[in-house]
Amino acid sequence: MKSIVCALAMLAASITLSHAHTLQLANGEWPPYQSAHLPRFGFASAVVSEAAALGGLQVRYGFYPWKRAEEMVRSGHVDGSLVWSQTPLRDSFALFSEPIVQDREVVIHHAGKPLADWPLRQQWQGVHLALPLGSRTFHELVRLEREGRVEYHRVETPENGLRMILAGRITAMTLASSVYHSLRHNKLTAQERSQLATLPTPIETVPFRLMLSRAHPQAAAQLAAFNRGLLQLRQSGRYAQLEQQLLPHAGKTP
Repeated sequence: MKSIVCALAMLAASITLSHAHTLQLANGEWPPYQSAHLPRFGFASAVVSEAAALGGLQVRYGFYPWKRAEEMVRSGHVDGSLVWSQTPLRDSFALFSEPIVQDREVVIHHAGKPLADWPLRQQWQGVHLALPLGSRTFHELVRLEREGRVEYHRVETPENGLRMILAGRITAMTLASSVYHSLRHNKLTAQERSQLATLPTPIETVPFRLMLSRAHPQAAAQLAAFNRGLLQLRQSGRYAQLEQQLLPHAGKTP
């Protein structure tokens, strides 16, 4: 009798998940990982699609500005969004997957205006940092901000931040390394590229994840299914194949 009850419970769980609607995910412009203009919407989007499929889920993407995408997850207007760094504030309204990609967060500045690297950057003074919408602040720089050494300025896109550095309106910006190199290659002239530099020491290596809205009752079950698919994608070697096919300079993403 006990085995029958267990079997029925497993069947019910399977039916619940199989009848779950297609995941509506807010996507955004963050090449080379995500873009409406890239093959398969970019490397991270392809990974999410295939991992979800292996977990028995389907996904549908809509592309939105990052601030709106985050609010749509908070309010439950979409099932989730990709890819995001996990923060205590986002934990309050979203569940987070295992890492989809990881990247080094680098400090970009004007080549003609040297900026102190670690450990001397602990003594920065009067540094104005661009912070693209949707980006997180880092513990080290939050402390400097509280001490009045750093001031943040919100910008709509990373490209806007780079152009503000070039124009001398901002001291620096932190950005995922692969995203920075994609912007350098696709959006800047050779002369503009020569005017930008990065500090040798990154702020930290950041994992970026799928987040699903806590407003949806099936979010936990869907996330577990997604994580199983993501693990299978990595173990099968398919993740590495997608990396080679879709991610420039493959090998930077563990």
